[in-house]
Amino acid sequence: MSNLLLNFAWLLLLPVACFAEWTVNLEYSLNGFTNSYDLGVIEMRRAFDGNFTGTFKPAKDKNFGQRLLDAQDGTYSVRAKSSSQPGQTFLTTSDPCLFLHSNLFHVFWISISQDKQELHTITVFPDTVAWRNDEDGKYNSLGKSCSEKSSLAATSSGSPKGIVHVVGESTLPTPDTASFVQKLEREKRAKQHGADADNRSFIAKYWMYIVPVVLFAVISSAVNPEAGAEGQAQ
Repeated sequence: MSNLLLNFAWLLLLPVACFAEWTVNLEYSLNGFTNSYDLGVIEMRRAFDGNFTGTFKPAKDKNFGQRLLDAQDGTYSVRAKSSSQPGQTFLTTSDPCLFLHSNLFHVFWISISQDKQELHTITVFPDTVAWRNDEDGKYNSLGKSCSEKSSLAATSSGSPKGIVHVVGESTLPTPDTASFVQKLEREKRAKQHGADADNRSFIAKYWMYIVPVVLFAVISSAVNPEAGAEGQAQ
């Protein structure tokens, strides 16, 4: 009986584990999207703790490495389209030579709104764990072209590979401005009725309201920096 219940529980969990709630489709170009190719898809699944995880499913593109090799000193552009945001695209760019040295391994960093299931930004990096060594034992770009840094012939075949890091939207506390205004009103009425004046400085009296506002502004600036050239909505 216990085995039957256990099997039934696995059947209930199977759809959760197998089906993505939403997807991010990826395409790439090496000439500013004059020509573009399918890179793959990131499947977004909600974990048991409510957070999302992403899995990269690469396209079966055996010419991927060769295209990077042919355009090794150009620009590798990746464009993303979320299934939950029709008509909106996100762009990130990098050096194709970096991915040749990392054996075509990608690391995708994406920030999302978990509640709305929306993509905010995407940035792609070479996976340095899979880094190839050049003749100096490290990636040395000074005064060298990509082909001079190491022999990349073995990298020119194969499909893209990658992992996904998901950053959820941070929820910041809202400053309690209502309580601040109410306290000012109470003090004003107290003064009108002849109550003893509070001679403390403004900071001393209202620091508990001012500090959350300052922290809110600082954290907001850190979480939502000005949009850069890469990884922003187009």
